[in-house]
Amino acid sequence: MELETSDKSKEQDSPAPLVTGSLWQAIWIMSWPLLLTTISGSLMGMVDIQVAGLIGSATQAAVGLSEQIIFLFMIFIMSVSIGTTAVVSRSFGAGDTADSIVATAQSLGLSLIMGVSLSVLALGTASLILPAFSSSPEVIAQARLYLSIFSTYLIPFSVLSIVNAAFRAIGDAKTPLAVVLAATSVTIAGDYLTVVGNWPIAGLGIKGIALSALVGSTIGGTIAVWRLRRSILKESLLHIWPPALGTMSRVVNVGIPSACQRLSWAGAVFVLFFILSRCQHPTEALASWTIGMRVEGLVFMPLMAFSLAVSSIVGQNLGARRVDRAFKAGWHVTWIGVAMMLVLAVLIFVFAEPFAHLMSRDLQTVSYTAAYLRINAVAEPFLAVGMILGGALQGAGDTRAPMWISVFSNWVVRLPLAWLLALLLGWGPDGAWISMTVSVILMGLLTAWRFQSGGWVKVRV
Repeated sequence: MELETSDKSKEQDSPAPLVTGSLWQAIWIMSWPLLLTTISGSLMGMVDIQVAGLIGSATQAAVGLSEQIIFLFMIFIMSVSIGTTAVVSRSFGAGDTADSIVATAQSLGLSLIMGVSLSVLALGTASLILPAFSSSPEVIAQARLYLSIFSTYLIPFSVLSIVNAAFRAIGDAKTPLAVVLAATSVTIAGDYLTVVGNWPIAGLGIKGIALSALVGSTIGGTIAVWRLRRSILKESLLHIWPPALGTMSRVVNVGIPSACQRLSWAGAVFVLFFILSRCQHPTEALASWTIGMRVEGLVFMPLMAFSLAVSSIVGQNLGARRVDRAFKAGWHVTWIGVAMMLVLAVLIFVFAEPFAHLMSRDLQTVSYTAAYLRINAVAEPFLAVGMILGGALQGAGDTRAPMWISVFSNWVVRLPLAWLLALLLGWGPDGAWISMTVSVILMGLLTAWRFQSGGWVKVRV
């Protein structure tokens, strides 16, 4: 593959920290804080579910269901954050701090509008679609109570998402870590104080969990803005209004395909749920799928951190016209992820059955779970390739290619193959697990092909 590179003599004195010096150091200073950030966010979600379980299984189900519904609304804000990272990192790498400031400001303004609008929409519609996902009157009633408060979480989340994306784009991964740690600490403390301690008002129940999340994210958002005011991007708070449609459209053009990719994945999850529910032992199949997804969720954390890290590194280096360095960064981080996933895959494969017994006492569920873990372990290194190089492409602003790769691997390969193997051929859940593995391997290979082709270099943001 041939890539255009700039002569070192053309390098400029840029404040961008990721375009000069050791590439391995750049990877390190971005990766470890983002790894802790993803772990912190995952811990908060686990505590929400655990504390909800102290109230009752219906409350636990209601929290899980409500958060999945709100996630569908969050996708649109998250897509703006991806556009923010691509545009800001490219400008910052080029030494154009003024453009980085305007892009941050316009992204923040757009996300606030979306946060308020989506919050209102969620308040009005989210509770109406609950019966489509649960037939339990108690679960629906609890979920409606939770959503009456948790829907407003989208407003502070919009601030958190964009400000953290802007900090990552300029090579600062420590500030997002501090912000998320603060939000997580407040949320977890609030969960236990309101539910276990019955403070400050007794009997809040599920409302206490929702309020804790809202207060935690609001405090996190406030800290994020406070840090923004003291950063090189501080003037962005002065340019939120009036809208600069040109800059805003640059962010949106990168973000829309990312939103479509996430929606495609979410839709595929629901269809796979439908397929598993038609298997011979549907309850055990769905239970094993839930366990397997939770295990893979733990595996996703380092990959997500690497994906976010390489996104900023690639964006800055493209802005600085260090295409060679951007290309090397993508593959360097990918090989780190692949090595890590090879080790984890071996451990998952070897200890699949003991772990399955730890998570369930039902022998059929244990059998399905062990098969899930062993079959999907084969695909873990390819998952690393797809997620990390997908992050590199997003940092370059090339979000359309990952979108189409996701649509193809999920809707053209995974779901039809799952239907064929699991239902038509009667292989049951094992057929679904095989289809997942095949689609992930294909996704990784296609993403690697796209990155190696160098087409992302020519994408304009």
